[in-house]
Amino acid sequence: MKTFLLKLVIFSILVFAFCFALSELQFSDDFLIEKTKGTAYEKVGWNINMIHNHKDEIENSIVFFGSSYVLNGVNDSILNSKGIKSVNLAIKHNGNDLSLYFLKRIIPLKPKEVVFLKGKTAFRNLHKLAPLLYRPSNLIADGQNFNLTFVSYLFKRTKLSLDYIYFEISKKPDDGLIDKNKFGIRYEESFLSENDFYDHEKIKGLQKEEENFNLYRTNFLYKNEAANPSFFNRIKALKRKWTLKYYSQNDWITNFGSQEHFIKKAKEICVNNEILFTQIYMPVVSDVVSDLSGEETFYMPLESDAHTIYHLKNYSFLNDNTFWTDKHHLTKKGSIVFTNEFISTSFSK
Repeated sequence: MKTFLLKLVIFSILVFAFCFALSELQFSDDFLIEKTKGTAYEKVGWNINMIHNHKDEIENSIVFFGSSYVLNGVNDSILNSKGIKSVNLAIKHNGNDLSLYFLKRIIPLKPKEVVFLKGKTAFRNLHKLAPLLYRPSNLIADGQNFNLTFVSYLFKRTKLSLDYIYFEISKKPDDGLIDKNKFGIRYEESFLSENDFYDHEKIKGLQKEEENFNLYRTNFLYKNEAANPSFFNRIKALKRKWTLKYYSQNDWITNFGSQEHFIKKAKEICVNNEILFTQIYMPVVSDVVSDLSGEETFYMPLESDAHTIYHLKNYSFLNDNTFWTDKHHLTKKGSIVFTNEFISTSFSK
């Protein structure tokens, strides 16, 4: 039995070493564009095109990174029209690793400020594009810990490395980038119906959802539970506290610690290059109907937070169903209203 286990360990180490070595292949930008073309991540091609062919647009500008919250919500067309030189480099799905990847690529272009997305809660795992964009040695250098997320990433990267070898052998002439948009904002036209947006029970559910994000401030008790601190309610609160500490913020399971490291790395890079590092909180529908009091916030503070987080005290001005394509994303109309409000509160003279 011991011999079998020893052989299994040696075999596993050899497989891991092979995957790591193969994954160190540096993928070309052509491959990145090809793999994301026609997918939800097609914005990668637009970002790469900006970096290579429109350097002046990034120089001395405010560059926004993040998920579809930023992609659909921060309107760089309006920002530029108001004299605030900006570029929206956001790509769908959460992950500080993705933002950090593109931040490192634009450092030579000398942006004035970089703005990362501040989530309502901490980001977990890795962005789905991490295996495509990151070599394992670079990912580790940027703050990735060895955990279940990294093992999963490595096997995906290995498969992509094999795809890349085939791509280089059979590569055809590039047919150009599909995405020809002038600005980085991507509009959503469809919006929530009035019934979905104004339904009383759904509004109560959203208010409960917002309260849930602030439980860490109330010893993990809901307001109705705090009024009746029974033994069973305290057991529920303890369960919520342990779930946050030992699951949601467990790096081995959720990659929480690594996501924190990516933010700290981004801040370090910006300091070293004399670039202002800030974050922006993007509202969701629950914020529109929330009734925050005292020290409650729309998001959970984290150790890695930037000194400046752009956020508003109240989002009731977005209380219109035509501003929302779903519970989390703004429509074109919503992005215009939000960005104008953002400008008036954050960049007013």
